[in-house]
Amino acid sequence: MRFKKSLNNNIALAEDAEGCEVIVIGTGVGFKKVKGQPIEQSQIQKTFRIGSNDKYQRVEQFLSDIPLQVIDITDQIIEEGKGIIEKQLNDSILLTLADHIHFALDRFKKGVDVQNPLHWDIRHLYPAEYRAGELAVKRINEAFVVTLPSGEASSIALHFVNSQYDSGGMNQTIRITQMINDILGIMTDHFGRDLNQESTDFSRFITHLRYFIVRQMNREVLSFKDQQFLYDVLSERYPVSFQCALKIKEAMEQQRGFAITPDEMVYLMIHIERVTSRTDAG
Repeated sequence: MRFKKSLNNNIALAEDAEGCEVIVIGTGVGFKKVKGQPIEQSQIQKTFRIGSNDKYQRVEQFLSDIPLQVIDITDQIIEEGKGIIEKQLNDSILLTLADHIHFALDRFKKGVDVQNPLHWDIRHLYPAEYRAGELAVKRINEAFVVTLPSGEASSIALHFVNSQYDSGGMNQTIRITQMINDILGIMTDHFGRDLNQESTDFSRFITHLRYFIVRQMNREVLSFKDQQFLYDVLSERYPVSFQCALKIKEAMEQQRGFAITPDEMVYLMIHIERVTSRTDAG
């Protein structure tokens, strides 16, 4: 890693071994260095890169647009968010989230209030990420002496969700969230009651649905041994969950163009049965 430009004592623009621009963060990493000087690995605590789906093509373009104070608070928000979510995040979150915060502050100054139509869904589907979003809004309000609308918590939460997966950027994460909500709506209608969204089984089911949807969108085929045998056994053992899975299959194939195999149906049945039969699981 070679030094290119100091942003402050603890943040610098650098170049990695492949010649790509990166932002490096670490105590003293930007202090009294000259261009081209190697940066000791022991000084680097975090590295952030431009992702293939990011709107900025070069780090220097990002740095020229986003104030350093926004970058500083974004780094703090990411660190606190990691402690809440307890999951690995993609390096590019610094750039995408800082960009979002920058424009959220700009909208506030102009008196523009943009409502997030998925606010309620995000709050319930991604509770840990939403808590990280709430804390982020608090930190932003304190740092910039503003009062961002509460809906910003759900928008920031989506950045934490998107950063956990190699999905297709924020637009795809929004589409996936909408589809998950559609599937839960089918289940609520089928069973005639709300699901226990506080249970561990529900959290696992949401994770399964996300990967299930991504596989469908990428045309990836899930396959395992004895799937037809398991499909036959489970459809007889869990007839109500089987009928619910059939409704999901029909809706997703008609509305989204999915092609849901018996292998996927096996996993759907198992998760549906768990999340609806153990309503008090925690």
